[in-house]
Amino acid sequence: MITIGVRIGQRHESSALCVAETEERTSDGRRDDHFLIRHLERIPSGASYVTVAQRVGTVTAEVSRRTKGPPDVFIDATGLGEPVFDLVEREATDGWLVAVYMNHGDRRDADYREIKLGKAWLVARLQTLLQTGQLHLPRTPDAEQLAEDLLDFEIQVSDEASDRPGAFPVGRHDDLVTALGLAIQEDPPRWSLSSIRT
Repeated sequence: MITIGVRIGQRHESSALCVAETEERTSDGRRDDHFLIRHLERIPSGASYVTVAQRVGTVTAEVSRRTKGPPDVFIDATGLGEPVFDLVEREATDGWLVAVYMNHGDRRDADYREIKLGKAWLVARLQTLLQTGQLHLPRTPDAEQLAEDLLDFEIQVSDEASDRPGAFPVGRHDDLVTALGLAIQEDPPRWSLSSIRT
């Protein structure tokens, strides 16, 4: 199964996308999903939403062509609103788009074409996959940057007991981390998506 995660940055932020392949492997009689990262890309800050949408469309079309089926495309729609999501949907017609709204919780709630995802959940999932050797990154400059970002990515809890997810120290970008997290979510909602694909 191939999935795509997309983090669209605000006007002065970079955007990122990640293409992941899920592969079931058996070791010592146990089956586990491993995530092979096939493509990582950071789109420079200042790129218009149109440019980002077109790039997502190009990558989605290539994945669909190679796999002969539409991939699930998980887009971080937090703070962007429907117009930007609709723009990407118009360009990425070869994929099945799902809006993901990040929050400060530690849960993942999936519904029809919409997911609410806690950043604490995302961080814990990434760290678990790294520690168990189930996450396989390519040897590219972006992947090296991502590995550095993952080391810095954490949840800080304030004195008021509110969590602040993100990349630390200040100045680091969590765009690739977020795109990766979106691409390798546990249990993508294919149970609902596959039933309406015809």
